[in-house]
Amino acid sequence: MIKYILPLIILMALQTNSYAEVYTSDEILTIDEPTPKIIHLEFPDENKIKPKISEFQLTSSILMSSRTGKRWATVTIKNNSSHQRILDNEHIVAIFANGEKRHPTQLKHPFSGNEEITIVINFGESRFPILRVSVRN
Repeated sequence: MIKYILPLIILMALQTNSYAEVYTSDEILTIDEPTPKIIHLEFPDENKIKPKISEFQLTSSILMSSRTGKRWATVTIKNNSSHQRILDNEHIVAIFANGEKRHPTQLKHPFSGNEEITIVINFGESRFPILRVSVRN
């Protein structure tokens, strides 16, 4: 009986290790320093990228990046409508330190009426940090 249990325990230990995620220090996200809320930015906007008008309100945001240039934001968003709405990548825009504006890479999240949710959003890679994330209502 013991000769069957030992190989099973070893196999289980190997299975557990194969599912563990290993990250290098270049992949780990760190929180970027917040920019003042009163900062006024007027970059040229050749592409005219703006968030789609919606009933979503951005309550708070925490901007994050990795050493390799991955840009993320943890945002708290409220659906001000009493009906269900779907937040998609066209509703949110990030503005980068070089003036580039960009929608998230992928986003589709349902909200119930008047629901407030915190989600993590990927804005791809850039050598410039995100200065602000915005919605338009």
